[in-house]
Amino acid sequence: MVLYYFDLTDNGTAYPDTEGTDLPSLVSAEDEAARALLEIAKDKMPDGTFREVALHVHEGTSKPLFVVKVTFELVRNGSDGDGAVGT
Repeated sequence: MVLYYFDLTDNGTAYPDTEGTDLPSLVSAEDEAARALLEIAKDKMPDGTFREVALHVHEGTSKPLFVVKVTFELVRNGSDGDGAVGT
């Protein structure tokens, strides 16, 4: 088993994982990160028009083994904000 740390970054604010999770392999860590990030993304929608949430996974070092990221972005095309399309 390897101890993997899943550091969360939410719109640039870092939330380090201080406990870590024992997993049997890097593939298991990738699966765990993807599942966790989907749960986070599902539970918290962006307050504005942009939000980026990422998990930086490492083995206790400052260099991540990989990063899993979800970006929410609302792009309005010609709308003035009230649902009507501007002319």
